[in-house]
Amino acid sequence: MKTSALIGYKTASDLVGKLCFFLIVVYAARLLPTRAFGLFSLATTLGWMLSVASDFGLQLHLARAVSRRPDAAGPIVRRLLRPRLALAAAAVAAAGPATLLLAPGPDAWPFFLLVLAQIVSSLAEFLNHFYRGLSRSDVEASLNLAQRVVTLAAVGLLLAVWPALAALAAALVAPAIAVLVTSAVLAARLSAHATTAATWPDAPRAGRLAADVWPIGAGIVLSALYFRLDLFFVEFWRGVEAVALYNAVFRLVEALRLFPAAVLAVVFPLLCRARTWRPLTRVAGGLFAAGALAALTLAWPAGWLVELFYGDAYAGAVPAFRVLLMAVPLFFLNYALTHQLIGWNAERAYAHVSAAALAANVLLNVALVPRAGIVGASWATLVTEIVVTAGCVLALARASVVTRPEPRGPVVAAAGPWKPGTGRVRRGEMAVRHD
Repeated sequence: MKTSALIGYKTASDLVGKLCFFLIVVYAARLLPTRAFGLFSLATTLGWMLSVASDFGLQLHLARAVSRRPDAAGPIVRRLLRPRLALAAAAVAAAGPATLLLAPGPDAWPFFLLVLAQIVSSLAEFLNHFYRGLSRSDVEASLNLAQRVVTLAAVGLLLAVWPALAALAAALVAPAIAVLVTSAVLAARLSAHATTAATWPDAPRAGRLAADVWPIGAGIVLSALYFRLDLFFVEFWRGVEAVALYNAVFRLVEALRLFPAAVLAVVFPLLCRARTWRPLTRVAGGLFAAGALAALTLAWPAGWLVELFYGDAYAGAVPAFRVLLMAVPLFFLNYALTHQLIGWNAERAYAHVSAAALAANVLLNVALVPRAGIVGASWATLVTEIVVTAGCVLALARASVVTRPEPRGPVVAAAGPWKPGTGRVRRGEMAVRHD
């Protein structure tokens, strides 16, 4: 499929998938007690954070490695799958004590299953990055679409009969396991078909792999913390009911992020191979404009939208929603900036930017949430995204990237380790550049 077709299909698939999950959130908010919905919000957020920590940058490293060496796709994914599974097992082990701390009593098992569903889905997401490296995001889109539709149907049936947190947990974990098994089978077939070499000739040793992946993983984990740590500050100072209100409107904003996610899923290999600023400028400019348009469109009917989806009980979250909408253009822009940092091997700069953003987010939440509640958490999110944008721009400006126009047609780069500005690629690779 052409790039435009892949973006269109991925966007459509993610639109339906996000809509399905959004309907799950709305359905759960309307049928479950506020406390149960708050626990659902905490469990899914905790599960997502553990998933990000257990991935620790391996999935982006996988996509980048496969995009540069599609002929060695099989050895690459098999080598990286072993540490990924070990980290997933550690995440499951860590979920136990966290569950007892946040949801003691009869809600512990449903809470744990909700966390487990996120960890299992993250393993499928790891394989999705394998498909991205092969420029087969259509496979990822189809699997995600199937999982979301089946999950929505399961949630609708189970909650209609048994409106409880346990029913919601069962409806989320079973489809996640089924999709993971299916994806593993498909990935094995694709890797066998794509691989022409029996080994990965330039496979990094364990020490070098850790050195390559660690900055990506640190940056991603830190970004996950600053992105959703506010939920736990809200729970600490304002209680589980406030968590329910804040998470409800945050999900509205998060639904908008499907478009930049779909775009980057398709164009990330192009950013990895880019030798000029031109691809980033096009992608980032388009995403920022799209985010600004979405925010302006939704700002005026914000109150009506919240009450439409969640009911009068969530009307108190409207001011927080309006503040979060101001951050949407930056959400879109930062998708492109952070991916370009990783694509240009600037993982350490990405980690430094994420650390600065986390520090700012913690300080802002500590200062604002006790006084302003979920509105304070929303302002903390907005300012944090400004910090991320500024940090990424500074880091990219320092990268010595060739900015002169490139010749038309494919150009084979010289052998040798690739770094931004050198025009070189790793030994044994062929870099094809296009105007």
